[in-house]
Amino acid sequence: MRRILKTIVGLAAAAMLLAPALPAHAQEVTFTKVADSTVDGFDPFSFGCATINAGGQVAFRAGRLAPDGFNTIPGIYRVDPDGTLTTIVEDQKRFGFIGRNPSMNDAGEVSFAARVDEGKKPDTESVLRGAGKKLTTIASTADEFNFFGFDTSISNAGEVAFKGELDEELGFDEGLFSGAGKDVTTHYLASTSDFDGNDSRPSINNLGNIAFDESISFDDGIFAGREGALVTISAPDPDVSVQEPTFNDAGTAAFVRSFFDPVSDQFVEEIVTGDGGPLTTVADTRGVFSSFGFRPPSLNNEGTVAFHATLDDFSTSGIFVGPDPVADRVIATGDTLDGAAVQNLVFCEEGLSDSGELAFIAQLEDPTDPNGFRVAVFRAMPQP
Repeated sequence: MRRILKTIVGLAAAAMLLAPALPAHAQEVTFTKVADSTVDGFDPFSFGCATINAGGQVAFRAGRLAPDGFNTIPGIYRVDPDGTLTTIVEDQKRFGFIGRNPSMNDAGEVSFAARVDEGKKPDTESVLRGAGKKLTTIASTADEFNFFGFDTSISNAGEVAFKGELDEELGFDEGLFSGAGKDVTTHYLASTSDFDGNDSRPSINNLGNIAFDESISFDDGIFAGREGALVTISAPDPDVSVQEPTFNDAGTAAFVRSFFDPVSDQFVEEIVTGDGGPLTTVADTRGVFSSFGFRPPSLNNEGTVAFHATLDDFSTSGIFVGPDPVADRVIATGDTLDGAAVQNLVFCEEGLSDSGELAFIAQLEDPTDPNGFRVAVFRAMPQP
């Protein structure tokens, strides 16, 4: 069994560890380290996103140093609750590039996009699914596609949603697609819909419905459904920009929208949820937050939203499960984790599970490392 570190961050400890700009925790959080760049031989610069499922499995993108001592062999790995590490994909001869943001379902299957080295044949791009043994090809540029958006999403049924562009013979048409390993379903094409077409990440729920962002006449909106039967979550608005959503089984999407607010006379970012009716604001930058993370917020089937944010001191950033920077804080820069100061955090759209556990990647200060830091993957459970 791999080593497991558990740390309780409580009220008194946090008060000593944090800068004055961020008060102490109002709850305790249990942290379990599941992977470490130093211990496990991962390149600290190779980490992408971490994803967690209802069973507590954590999958993440990382890479190991190649035999030449210079290049990195990319891979995707899954760690079970008992600490068992499974390699989903790591093959220097076959894969030239692997997407940085894998998706995982409750069966431990992981979807991702990759550039495949075909040897003497032209290289291809593929959308793939795997659980640690043989990979299943969902779609490939060896067939009707020209390229893919490299961020995918997988349901518990093994259906993988992705965006892509079709071959020249099909007019380089862009659209939304999904598949489970045989036929590919087309949900819309730019040529036969009002959509302009883009390569952003879609989000599929366990009912098979897919939420996505698209533009109509260059104005951004959020939509959901499948095969042309779509509902509007957030209508396109020339004065509002939206980012790609996450989507739960209740048909609710969570996403970031940004706009200029004439009331407060400032540019505002909001994390909102919606199912086709009025939007609900989860957190915004009118108060203690100055900005939100580069990845979408995470939304589980209980309706909880978790997100990465930077505070209005413009230096402290953390992971939160609500708008209160104290009561809803999970972890922040300046905290001590695994005996080291947290320098940076990465939290992504599948970082929150239905059980309330979170998965994230932390850069930790390490004076013994030539880089001055190491990178580790953690599972976190806020205590009631």
